[in-house]
Amino acid sequence: MVPFLQNRPGVSGENGLTGYLHGNRLQMRTLKTHNGPFCKTFRQSTRIVLSKQGMVIIWLHAMDLPGFARSSRVPFTPDAEAAEGEYVELIDKWREGMGLDRFILLGHSFGAFLACSYAMKYPSRVRHLVLVDPWGFSIKPAIEGADRGLPLLISTFATHFNPLTPIRAVGPFGPSLMARIRPDLTNIFGEPFINYVYHCNAQEPSGETAFFHMQIPIGWAKRPMLERIGTQLDPLVPITMVYGLRSWMDSSAGQKVNDLRPFSYVSLYHVRRAGHHVHADQPEEFNAILKEVYSVVDSEQDRTSVDQSTLP
Repeated sequence: MVPFLQNRPGVSGENGLTGYLHGNRLQMRTLKTHNGPFCKTFRQSTRIVLSKQGMVIIWLHAMDLPGFARSSRVPFTPDAEAAEGEYVELIDKWREGMGLDRFILLGHSFGAFLACSYAMKYPSRVRHLVLVDPWGFSIKPAIEGADRGLPLLISTFATHFNPLTPIRAVGPFGPSLMARIRPDLTNIFGEPFINYVYHCNAQEPSGETAFFHMQIPIGWAKRPMLERIGTQLDPLVPITMVYGLRSWMDSSAGQKVNDLRPFSYVSLYHVRRAGHHVHADQPEEFNAILKEVYSVVDSEQDRTSVDQSTLP
């Protein structure tokens, strides 16, 4: 259920590497740790058969975001813009440490938000940007009572505390509480995964705290990407956006990104019977989408489809 990359003979190195940033709090899998001061990563080589190309080697580099899961609990500045910038620099240090020059960058949820921010700062490093059910793109409606309907207790809690504070507060009962709150994760991944997630999040929540300072309760970004992506992201950076049709994320943001980048490559996918964790809910369709992305990259269709003479 992890995404993969076609790396066919003759393909340049920049098309043969993928960096994968998980969303916050619920990192999906760690295969092999790579020791370093900023984060632990895994690198996996998979062999698959493609009907026309035959056997190919697929490489994936993935990281748990600093402050989450098995990465170091790096302290972040309690300011939205500063914390975002610190994340971007940590991601680039990870890239440098892994020996990546130019690569396909894939992010999910909060990871997609940071991947987009990274591409804004370092567009020359990103060969193609893949955003999976991204958080933090839509702008909070400027209407009174936008969060009306939420219980007062939940609204008050979300304004003052980190999201997973209750999980840590109940101590050894945390896994049971998490299983009750998110039975879908138990159904998909099993009880061991719930225990893994609990022990990851029972640690110092530095990443969670950074996320808290980057959002407006409940769940809106203080610095939404739709306010920036049209002017601050290099128009030559190609984008693919993937949404689950059952997700709570605002999938209309994808079309808005497309409208804000009329002279750039933007491709949108909506996956049926998939929620926020698209890759887990529909892994075969998700992998098929990524195969299409990598085929587009290999053939450079995401470059040739952009008329550079029209760029502002």
